[in-house]
Amino acid sequence: MPALSGVQVRELARDHTRKYERRRLDVWLLSTHMSEADRDIYECVLTPGEQQRAQRFHFTTDRCRSIVGRGGLRWILSSYCGIPPEELVFQTGLYGKPALVGFSDPAFNVSHSGEYVLIGVATGAECGIDIERKQSRLEEEAIARRYFCPREVAWLKRTKEGFFRLWTAKEAVIKAVGNGLSIPLMDIDVTDIVEGQASAITLRTAGLPAQVLWMQELVVVEGYHAAVAVTGEQHEIRWLSNN
Repeated sequence: MPALSGVQVRELARDHTRKYERRRLDVWLLSTHMSEADRDIYECVLTPGEQQRAQRFHFTTDRCRSIVGRGGLRWILSSYCGIPPEELVFQTGLYGKPALVGFSDPAFNVSHSGEYVLIGVATGAECGIDIERKQSRLEEEAIARRYFCPREVAWLKRTKEGFFRLWTAKEAVIKAVGNGLSIPLMDIDVTDIVEGQASAITLRTAGLPAQVLWMQELVVVEGYHAAVAVTGEQHEIRWLSNN
């Protein structure tokens, strides 16, 4: 899936013929490589605080991810809410999950890794999304033994390059539920998802009522893994592109 530039994000956000439908999850893939035009589009809608936050990053790549992540999110959400992107106000929940002030919908989630920002938008359900760039981790087995459930560890031993498939799926669940790492990773068994045996899991963990989450792995770009989770029933995924 080709990643969107800032110019393309603005064009798509201004196209209000794209009506949102319930039980549909919109997925936006944004590139962190910015032309001057892209940068102007993103930065012009940021608050002074958001601009300062981006500038505090030491590395250029981190600054670009911050600018694209928040600027792109503002443009995207403006198309669903019907108000200018610079007028949107965000608040942060107890476990760090952002939401819009004054709007119960849409729900949204943002993830970034490497050269990309991935944004999911849903109505009538909470969503979580995660993207990770593939990289060799010598400690993968040790991490899995400590944080993954026995079924996942067994699957990982017989699967090539399976660590980030499990990791992104688990992260998507955590972000959809919105309770952060207060949920033990071992309580989230996504074995049936990555094996293609199921499209939903029932999350059972201390302190929360049991709940069903629909899940799907996403094919984004070469060298990356991604996954999405939505509370409740199955959603149709729509990739937003300039094609």
